Amino acid sequence: MVRSGIQFAVMAFVALVVASCTTTPQPQISGNTGVADVSYEAVGLINSFRAQNGLGPVSVDSAVIEAARYQAVAMASRDVLSHEVAGDFTTRMNNAGFTYATATENVGAADRTVADSINAWIRSPHHRENMLLREAKYMGMIRASAPGSRYRTYWALILTSAAAGSGPKIIYSSIKPGKAKGGTPFENDGVQIFFTQQ
Repeated sequence: MVRSGIQFAVMAFVALVVASCTTTPQPQISGNTGVADVSYEAVGLINSFRAQNGLGPVSVDSAVIEAARYQAVAMASRDVLSHEVAGDFTTRMNNAGFTYATATENVGAADRTVADSINAWIRSPHHRENMLLREAKYMGMIRASAPGSRYRTYWALILTSAAAGSGPKIIYSSIKPGKAKGGTPFENDGVQIFFTQQ
């Protein structure tokens, strides 16, 4: 029985899932690159945007940060802007322990600053909707730099309604193609995730 659904969009971020949470090989960035946790810079901007839309704040969570790190690093290391580069979102979040959470992910590329990325997502309807997930309580955001790559900088933002823990698995996800606005490259605008009760 379907319990809840979410809209999922693209935002470029770099993420590594905690090794103890998954058996998936960890992507590595080689060469002149860097990975930065920008969650504490981003949370104020996201909470301000949420407050302007009548929603409560989210807080930074270390497990969500690691899930975002896994995705961002995978994109930067392979020079690919995609939700699927390190496995589909449903599998990645289940492997990270978020089996009883409504979750969204934005990925993006090429933006120079945290504010630039968040503003690009605000201008993109599906990404905007993700940041306005009513149930969201936790977030993590990562920037992965790969100077020799096509976009140079990759971003990943994840928001969840619950902390990592026990519960039913996410059993279904589907991708709806779309186009973003504002000049930032996006892919896979809008992934619907459904959750079931065991």
